[in-house]
Amino acid sequence: MTTQLDCSIGLAKETVYGTGVAVAKFPEFLDESLAWNPTFVQGAGMRTGKRLARAARRSIAKEQSGGDINLEMCTKGLGVFLEALFGTGTSTAVPAQTGAYQQVFTPTTTDPVPSYTIQKGIPTVGGGAVTAMTFNGAVCASGEFSASAGEIVKLKTTWDAREVLTSVAYAPPSYAASPELFTFVHGSICIGGTVTPPTATALATGGTIAANITEFSFSWDNKIDDGGFTFGSKGKRGRKPVVGLAEGKGKVTAEYTNTILRDAYLAQQQLALLLTFETATVIGATARPSLQIYLPVIMLEGELPKSNGGAVITQSIDFTVLDGEVTASPVYVAMVTTDTAI
Repeated sequence: MTTQLDCSIGLAKETVYGTGVAVAKFPEFLDESLAWNPTFVQGAGMRTGKRLARAARRSIAKEQSGGDINLEMCTKGLGVFLEALFGTGTSTAVPAQTGAYQQVFTPTTTDPVPSYTIQKGIPTVGGGAVTAMTFNGAVCASGEFSASAGEIVKLKTTWDAREVLTSVAYAPPSYAASPELFTFVHGSICIGGTVTPPTATALATGGTIAANITEFSFSWDNKIDDGGFTFGSKGKRGRKPVVGLAEGKGKVTAEYTNTILRDAYLAQQQLALLLTFETATVIGATARPSLQIYLPVIMLEGELPKSNGGAVITQSIDFTVLDGEVTASPVYVAMVTTDTAI
């Protein structure tokens, strides 16, 4: 018997694009919008005595699937999403920290990005069986991280899939044991200063602490192409999507306690941004579950402070992530976790 709460998401990396594999990772997700998104064509030829488009002349011309999966960031089980978003990831045991592993994710510099099989389980009303919908050839097109005062850190991922099947048997979920959530309480942010990038086994360090930030968001768009619909592929994408010129954007909200961000905006200064979340739990000898986002070069796009009717003055500051060629990658996301592999 089920309830309407018994929804699930499972996924696993494919070896061959579009060839389904058994799903193995099961996140505790917030919501999803995975759907079938076909393009229909309708014959318009005229026929004596007929005033309505005819059913026999309707056909599917193009078939795509996909949608969003929204997650709360936690200390276990999310490496598969980060690798899907950025394309590359490593997992390395942290020296002298038994049971602690560091995962580092950076944007791929080669095509194609990995593809995944995603299965969602949706229960029928009234305690009936869970129905399975399986999306083969799913590629993560984009993602957005967000954190704000008093909230849990969240990740929204957007997927483009080759097809959806209802014939694949439902895989009951198996969840990671006792993951902790990353929250605003665990966070600190540095904007500007000199930062040492993360290595395979050590988190990034340095930077100038910014004590006036109340909200943060960062989005990454792989700019995957919309081609590959070739003769012989039966209206579906016949190959993996390839990446284009990626786009990194973000925003911080800051209380106007100093002129540092104002002046950096006016001077169009290149700044490093380092966001770190670290829980209180100890793994290994001294390591703690951690999440880091390091952007070596950002440039601010506004705004100037303005009056706020007597309330605390804040700045809502957009930024663009650029490749300053100062580090090996323009984006790093690192996690310290007890997960032995991605």
